[in-house]
Amino acid sequence: MAADSAVTIGQHAAIHNSANKLFALSKYEPIGAIIYANAEFMRIPMEIIIKEYKRTLGKKCFDTLNEYVQDFVMYLEQNVELYHFDLNEEHYVNQVFINLLNGLALGYERRISDKVDIVQRELTQEELEEVALSAYNETIEFIDAQKELSTPTFSKYVEEKYAGNIAGYISAKFKWLSEEQAKTLEASIYSVYDRQFLRGIYVGMAIAGYGRKDIFPHMYHIHLGGMINGSTRYVIKEDAFISEKRPATISPFAQTDVMQTFLFGINDSVIQDMANEIPRQIDKKIQSLNDSLFSEGNKGLVQKEISGTTPNIIQQIAQKANEKYMQPILQSVATLPIEELALLAESMINITSIRRKVALDDNIGTVGGPIDVAIISKGDGLVWMKRKHYFDIAHNLQYAFTRYAETQEPHRGEDHEEDKK
Repeated sequence: MAADSAVTIGQHAAIHNSANKLFALSKYEPIGAIIYANAEFMRIPMEIIIKEYKRTLGKKCFDTLNEYVQDFVMYLEQNVELYHFDLNEEHYVNQVFINLLNGLALGYERRISDKVDIVQRELTQEELEEVALSAYNETIEFIDAQKELSTPTFSKYVEEKYAGNIAGYISAKFKWLSEEQAKTLEASIYSVYDRQFLRGIYVGMAIAGYGRKDIFPHMYHIHLGGMINGSTRYVIKEDAFISEKRPATISPFAQTDVMQTFLFGINDSVIQDMANEIPRQIDKKIQSLNDSLFSEGNKGLVQKEISGTTPNIIQQIAQKANEKYMQPILQSVATLPIEELALLAESMINITSIRRKVALDDNIGTVGGPIDVAIISKGDGLVWMKRKHYFDIAHNLQYAFTRYAETQEPHRGEDHEEDKK
């Protein structure tokens, strides 16, 4: 596992290269965790939460990694008062619906701008209503398309406690919606809290390692949204594991584009651009052809049929990328010595950091600083290959003693001559 140290404050207001993102989750068991995206959960630094969980966990261990994940979530829910999560509940609830409604507002403004560019005049009231309906329908469809959480128990509580917040915000900011649309939108927003809508308001967390009965390593990648009514809104994004049939896997987190390009020869952003551009170019070319080349009424049918091949093209590109780029790397990873695995993980962070340093885009400087690297193995547990400290460990030997020495226990059957004396 490897992680950089860069943290962005606000909209590039400041970037600090001293954040801790990689942690040992237990002092005794081979379990580690990486965090990304937000560094705070319900306004509490994740570093504090993880280290307190580690202290509370002590020598407790579980048979499977899934039990560690569930125990961590349970720890959050059992310590609502300790971390004052209840005091920040309203702030979190507001964040979720405001984030959603910001998308509605931007969609409305974009449609008006596009319409004005086409007609080259101010829009009539009827045209404004058509634009409003289009933006409203898109948002309702987006909400309905979101998958439900595994424990959908939040919407009724949010409606009972925060209906005034949501209704008041819609009334103040979306006067262009009809009364009926506003009421329907409000009702749909309640359901958002029971769905996997965590856009921009989550802590990304990967917990990896071994349970007592795990022979091969396992990793759960989750998004922690927030706490509502003492329960955690979270989504399991990935369940990656090694087995006899799956000898290796690589899981990039956060800013994955550079690592995807290294692993696949292409990244998701480029694939999405291609998926949008291919049908656009097909439509443009067919429109330019003379109608006489087609039987009456068949031009549109031909256009539709050819554009429908786009998903097949994208699928073939992804398949070739996997065969020619990803599979050869995975075959090597499955047999690499553990120190070489650590070097590979660190190198992928480094190439992302270099890209962020030289590319003049919105992500400049957002990956960088010292890279922490840890190896987790069944026999040796979590071993740090590289780890930054905000202090010089040579000048703070008491740190090692107070953190670790008093937890060491003698081996069973071992005599202690000093104790006898």
